[in-house]
Amino acid sequence: MIAKLVCAGADSFRELYIPEEGELLVGVDGGTMKIIEAGLRPHLAIGDFDSGDLAFIARHAERLVIFPERKDYGDLELAVREIAPLKPEKVLVFNGTGGRLDHFLTAVNVLIRYSDLNIEILDGRNSIKIIAGSVEVPKSAYKYCSFFAVEEGTVISLSGFKYNLKEHRLAPYDNLCLSNEVEEAGLVRTNKKVLMVRTL
Repeated sequence: MIAKLVCAGADSFRELYIPEEGELLVGVDGGTMKIIEAGLRPHLAIGDFDSGDLAFIARHAERLVIFPERKDYGDLELAVREIAPLKPEKVLVFNGTGGRLDHFLTAVNVLIRYSDLNIEILDGRNSIKIIAGSVEVPKSAYKYCSFFAVEEGTVISLSGFKYNLKEHRLAPYDNLCLSNEVEEAGLVRTNKKVLMVRTL
């Protein structure tokens, strides 16, 4: 099962959404309206719904989970925690970028914190995900490919890229691996989790 979480940021959901059998469509607070406006029915709507027509959302969502406005987690993290017991094969997050910067940074933190759920943040230009171990990166429509360490002691090797590396110690906040390009079929080897950002 693939879980598709739709946030309330700049809307690229309609452009990127491809229906798949057995998917779980989740509206994250105001993102629920993006699903409904696309003519779809959310399987789950979750958030504090401090703005928007809650009665309207309740009529369209199959299940509604409401949290108080004052809470310890943001709406996206609450949604991820809600679906985690379902053990989805993959989690796609739409509209998680392009709005408030604090919400975007929160989305990246969620991606890192819950990396065992195979989360990918998508918008009209970018794909952001956590990788580890040995990962093939095929040549695709994404022109640029960047890598950022999220843990101390990260060692990364790159082959099949415009700029290759061999067992480079990549520290957090090190921008050496910015704006690389796949030349044929890229291969990444890393001993720890790395944030991979692909951009058109």
